[in-house]
Amino acid sequence: MTSHIQKRRRRWYATLDVPKDLRAAVGQPRRVKSLETEDRAVAERRAARLVSEWKSEFARLRVGHADDPQAADLIFFRKALSSSNSTAGIEATEELLQEYAEKMEARGEDGMTFYRRATGQLTDTLEHLEPWLSRQNIEPKTVDMKRSDVKRFAGRFPVVQTVARKDVRLWVDHLAGTEGLKPKTIGRILSALRGYWRYLRDLELIDEDHDPFANLRVERASEKQEVAAQRKAFTAEEVVALQRAAEAKKDQPLADLITLAMWTGARIEELCALKVENVHLDEAWFEIVDAKTASGWRQVPIHSALAPDMKRLVARSTDGFVMSGLTENMYGDRSNAIGKRFGRLKSSLQHGSGLVFHSIRKTVVTLLENSGAAENVVADIVGHEKATMTYGLYSGGTSIDLKSDALSKLRYPA
Repeated sequence: MTSHIQKRRRRWYATLDVPKDLRAAVGQPRRVKSLETEDRAVAERRAARLVSEWKSEFARLRVGHADDPQAADLIFFRKALSSSNSTAGIEATEELLQEYAEKMEARGEDGMTFYRRATGQLTDTLEHLEPWLSRQNIEPKTVDMKRSDVKRFAGRFPVVQTVARKDVRLWVDHLAGTEGLKPKTIGRILSALRGYWRYLRDLELIDEDHDPFANLRVERASEKQEVAAQRKAFTAEEVVALQRAAEAKKDQPLADLITLAMWTGARIEELCALKVENVHLDEAWFEIVDAKTASGWRQVPIHSALAPDMKRLVARSTDGFVMSGLTENMYGDRSNAIGKRFGRLKSSLQHGSGLVFHSIRKTVVTLLENSGAAENVVADIVGHEKATMTYGLYSGGTSIDLKSDALSKLRYPA
């Protein structure tokens, strides 16, 4: 992924090239801003938010669909109408707009719709996307996903007033049939669109009773398909083979990551974000912090088989992380690149799409269940919520000694 940070003297700066078609409107070929830090990790996180804001600005300037051949002209007329300081200036612009629309009609194009979009009588689907996204208290990665979902919709429906339910139904069928999207993905897209549509109604840009998504259902996959799509667990032998294959490829970081996972059952993001300061070698446990759920915040025992590797990783860390030296993507995620390497590794060993890094977590849980470990103890080790009110709501969790005793039963073939 292209980096959006640049070091100048001792400080980091965020940078982003302005798209060529927008440079006249923006007034410069490149955005540059100091991130006020000398720390690269901090700079990456700050830059992600800033770059997202710049991209939002570019999206607002484009107004309509990016592939709209009249997009640049639409921007021109809207800007001219809104910035004119005199009645004469507005009238001159409207006269020019009228001529432009008539020429479109003469070419067999929809000049009237263009005229109504330029004068604000019709609302472009993307026009209020960025203000809506700015109100969402969600991670930058989720913001980008919602932006992508709405843009996909705008490619088919550039103006909100013309969106009809039957056409949305046909579009959803196209996503499922022609594009082959899974029901879960389509459901996510529709969820984003429903949220955006409610925002547009709150702005009174569309009628209250105009809801093309009402009672729009997505066909669920069959039970057989759902079972086939479920992630599976590796066998203990397969996990060992993966770890050895990573070592054979001389990818020690990946081999270390697999080792950490197979003896802890932790998620890939948790392991890649684990800091040295949260590892307590003398007490033989480490702490997962900043997890997605309350149950994810936990103390995990260090298995005796893992202890030598954990000690080595802690001692050799150069950046404060147990998994030292990993690169971050624009969202501050350290697991992205190494996760892709795992994907290539498991594919080279002929493992299909149902087996992923998360499958090692399933392996650990499976092995612990077969060792006779209590379910509530295993849940506390791997960070699962406990369903019962007594343990799930009232209990403060099992002790580190009890978890250590359960985890000590974990075994892999030599």
